[in-house]
Amino acid sequence: FSSPGKPRGIPATFFEITTALAFRYFDKGGVDVVVLETGLGGRLDATNVLVKPDLCVITSIGLEHTRILGETIEEIAGEKAGIMKRDVPVLVGPNVPHGVMRGHAEKKGVEKYYECEDVLGEGAIKSTTREVDGVEYVDYDIENSQIATAALHLLQSKQRRRSGDGDGDGDSLPVGQASKQLHPMTDVDIEKGVSLRPPCRFEEMTCHYSTTSDSTAITTSSSSNSNTNINISTTTPNPITVILDVAHNPPAMDLLANKLKATYPNQAKRIVAGFSADKDLSRCAQSLLSIIPNPSSLHLVEAAHPRAATLEDMLKAEPKLGDSNFDEADRSIAAQVQSAVRLAQERGEMVIICGSVFIMSEVRETLGIEEPRDSEYIAEVAGSGMRSGQENFGDKDPEKAAVVA
Repeated sequence: FSSPGKPRGIPATFFEITTALAFRYFDKGGVDVVVLETGLGGRLDATNVLVKPDLCVITSIGLEHTRILGETIEEIAGEKAGIMKRDVPVLVGPNVPHGVMRGHAEKKGVEKYYECEDVLGEGAIKSTTREVDGVEYVDYDIENSQIATAALHLLQSKQRRRSGDGDGDGDSLPVGQASKQLHPMTDVDIEKGVSLRPPCRFEEMTCHYSTTSDSTAITTSSSSNSNTNINISTTTPNPITVILDVAHNPPAMDLLANKLKATYPNQAKRIVAGFSADKDLSRCAQSLLSIIPNPSSLHLVEAAHPRAATLEDMLKAEPKLGDSNFDEADRSIAAQVQSAVRLAQERGEMVIICGSVFIMSEVRETLGIEEPRDSEYIAEVAGSGMRSGQENFGDKDPEKAAVVA
C-alpha cells in the first residue's frame, strides 16, 4: 500500500489479502448473509470497510494485543468501537466498559445502542455463573449464545421494519450495504442455531491409542461438535477423553481452568499447550499449573508459525515449565500429542489440548479427524511468506514491517 513514487513501508498482511479474496468470493457467489469477525481490534481492521452493515456487534473486551490496541481496557474499547457506523444499531455484550462504549456510540451517531437485556428482556438473561459439585465457574458459552440470540432478534426486527416501509429487499442499496433478506426464523430455529459450537471450543471427544511393532495410531470415535467429521467406529480398551479448546490468553485460560475443575473435578489431567509469542506467557503458564500443579503432566508445543511462542519463550516466562515434556530436537506438535495420549491411556488421565489456534490443525490431523485443510502451499505462504496478523500497525521501524521473502 503506497502512493505513486512514495513507498510507505506497510505491506499487506496475509489476513488483509485473504480478507480481500473473501469479499471477492462472497460477491461472485451471491451469498445471502455474511458475518464478518474482525481479525484484530476494529478501527483499523481489514474487515472494517463496509459502508452500512445491518448490525454491529461488540462481544467482550480483555487485555490482549496491548502493544497494538492499547494498554488499558478503555483504550482497547476505543479501537473496538471503531466498527460502529452512523445510523447502524450496535449490540454490546456485558463484559465491556459501557460508559466508554456509549460515548463512542454517541460520537459515531449509531442508530441505537443495545445491551442483551434491551432486546431479550431482563427475565430472559441467564446467569453466566454455573455451579457443579459446589464449584462455581463462568460459562462463556452462555454469554456468547445470549449475544448471538439478541443479534438475530435485532436483525429480524430490522427486516420487518424494512419490509413495512416498502423498501423491498434492498437491492438498490450501494455496494457495501446490506442487500439481502434473511429467511424467517422461529425461536426454536434460533435456539438450535446458537447451541452449535465451532470446533475447538471446549470440544470433547473420545480417542483411542493403539500401537504395533510397525506403527502408532490415534483414532477419534466421537465428538461433542456436530460439525466434526468422524468416520471411524473404534472400540479399544481404555478410551481417552480429549478436550480441544483455543483458550489462548490469560482471561480465557482462567475460564478454561475453572470449567475443567467444575466439570471434571476428580479426573486426572494431562495438558498439551502452545501459545502465540505476544501473549502473557507467564500468566498463561500459571493458569496451566493451577489445573495440573505437577509440570510433568504438561506437554509444550511450538506451532510452525512466525507468531508462535518458541519453547525457549515459554521456559523463560515460567522456569517451572522446565520440568514439563518437550523436545528441542523434535518440535513437531504430533510428537507431543502422541506422547500425551499414550501416557494418558497408561495412567487413566484425560487430555486437554489448548492454546493458540495455530496448533489446532496439526493436533486434529494427529487425532485422526478428517476435515478440509489448507494445502501445504497455502500453509507455507501464511507461515513464512507474509505476516499473518495485522501487527504491522505496531511496527515503528519500516524495515521491520517489510515482507520477509
